[in-house]
Amino acid sequence: MSCGWSSSLPQEYDGAMPRPFIFLFLSLLILSAAGCRKRVAPAADAGVRPGRSVKIVQPAAPGSFVKLVARLAPSVVQLSTTIPVRGGPADWFPGAGQLAGLDEAALERRHRSLGSGFIIGTDGFILTSAHIVAKADDILVHLNPKRALIASVVGVDERGDVALLRVAPPKGLELQAARLGDSDDVQLGEWVAALGNPFGEGLIMSAGVVSARPRKELSSGLHGAWGLVMTDADIHPGNAGGPLINMQGQVVGINSPQHNDAAGGPGFAVPINLARGVVKLLRSQGKVVRSWVGLYMDRVTEERAKEAGLALARGAFVTRVVAGGPAARAGVKAGDIILTFDGQALEDAGTLPRLAALMGPNRQVPLVVWRGGKEVPLTLESEIMP
Repeated sequence: MSCGWSSSLPQEYDGAMPRPFIFLFLSLLILSAAGCRKRVAPAADAGVRPGRSVKIVQPAAPGSFVKLVARLAPSVVQLSTTIPVRGGPADWFPGAGQLAGLDEAALERRHRSLGSGFIIGTDGFILTSAHIVAKADDILVHLNPKRALIASVVGVDERGDVALLRVAPPKGLELQAARLGDSDDVQLGEWVAALGNPFGEGLIMSAGVVSARPRKELSSGLHGAWGLVMTDADIHPGNAGGPLINMQGQVVGINSPQHNDAAGGPGFAVPINLARGVVKLLRSQGKVVRSWVGLYMDRVTEERAKEAGLALARGAFVTRVVAGGPAARAGVKAGDIILTFDGQALEDAGTLPRLAALMGPNRQVPLVVWRGGKEVPLTLESEIMP
């Protein structure tokens, strides 16, 4: 069927068509053209089927952070601690205290410190930074200006800068826990917000983007910050221990400004995935005893994967095995590629140190290595890091 349209007026037509017929002629012409025009779906509808949800991978920054902050406010708390400190002229002269008739306790001063934390369990568990509470005698958790609870220290991991506290909420008081996200999913340029409550009068907030994802290579030279989330959000002592959240309101890190030596420099946060492993050990043991594997490793490049007959570049390439260490006793050899460790697939070499450090000593840990073009299952007995 052709969409062309033409009129077949008599040749002897002299142009004197009555006015009503002119209007009818134009109307038919317009309707005919509209019916023949090909309908094109708007570009916005392309690929979207009715009834199917669209997954937003990384939400953009909202026009306002008001609703996001209001949702997190009940979960972010103020911490006030009492820490004994020494210092001053009496310490400059050995024995000055005894000459003045003062004992050692009299030389100490009481220092009050403020920081932040956030609730991770309705049963009273609170996560914060280790440097805020590590040496504290008394810790108060201020839920709001009129409500404060005494907190006990469940455990502290100073090396990872993670501390777990617990309060006993009175009957009738419901605590609101923050939602924990996945710090391995944070993307470069993703919007994040650093929250804190250092004064107990309400939240303080700063926003920015992820400047660098958690670095897994020790060669980054960031003075211990290689495994942290870097952000240009302003993280200062006031919101230390508070949550770093994404735009879905999920906690992806614990604010840790102590790694920022330069004023106006980037801020850092302990990845929440690392904190999860620490919390698990603190809850079960009250401390973190790091274990080790006893090997040196490198990343699996495309060339190494091809040479080993591995379809994808993944896992950890073993460069050297420490004699007499756990890996050596398990039968791991230089040149092996560790594919899985303790039941978890290794997408890259940087995942292995974290898993090995937090697996705990005296455990039978299964692993699978790629050797000679096939998978070889092994079992490693973990031990305390020397």
